Amino acid sequence: MLILVAHADDTEFLAGGTVAKFAAEGWEIIEVIATNNERGSFELDRERLIRDSEKEAREAARILGKKDVIFLGYPDGNLGDTPVNALREKFIRLIRQYRPRMVMTFDPWAPFEPHPDHRQVAWAAVEAVMFSHMPLFYPEHKKDGLQPHQVAEVYYFAKETSLANKAFDITAFVDKKIDALCAHDSQMKLTIDELKMSLETLGAKPELSQGLDRNNYKGMLTLMVKAWFGEVGKKHGVPFAEEFRYERAGGPIAEAVMGL
Repeated sequence: MLILVAHADDTEFLAGGTVAKFAAEGWEIIEVIATNNERGSFELDRERLIRDSEKEAREAARILGKKDVIFLGYPDGNLGDTPVNALREKFIRLIRQYRPRMVMTFDPWAPFEPHPDHRQVAWAAVEAVMFSHMPLFYPEHKKDGLQPHQVAEVYYFAKETSLANKAFDITAFVDKKIDALCAHDSQMKLTIDELKMSLETLGAKPELSQGLDRNNYKGMLTLMVKAWFGEVGKKHGVPFAEEFRYERAGGPIAEAVMGL
């Protein structure tokens, strides 16, 4: 499996339980993080944040069972300055290098995605999957010994899951998901900082925001994760679940032929 994301904690938030499940089943998982996460903090400078984010991502990968993490190093928040075709070429090169059966990434058609980096990765990824098996796309890859490769299955994730058509029971892996999120210390502190700021902006009771401790976030994070993915689980009759929009190579035509 090849995971294509924008930021160090994207996978853990939206698919950490499922990734842990696949890893436990013996799948080799490589994660590609497009940006350097240089802007995701209210306290750290960019250089420190880049270093910390990479270290945190590797620890989260260890917890979930990913084999490796690749950092492309594009500027955080400005991935839109990189042409989709340039990012697509990077992704196709990696698909041809690692030759995954499955790709997991953001859904380009999911509604209400505000983050430009997520949208840019989504479009580059879907195009990479579409063209990675076609030899006249980036034929220069052959000089590096890379041959065309078709991805068999794609799992698209999103915060808004109205397009989802597949779910995984992550009950046995929800604690690993939480532990992997906690490995992203800088980003979990940011999560608490932003939540606190939002409550204050909305005029919530002061005691609500005052009770949030950025240095002791695991309890609140556990409540958030279990509430969010517990609601998803209720839809599928399990305690906790994650949802995806799932596609297979060839789409409906291949499905129809296989059903003959």
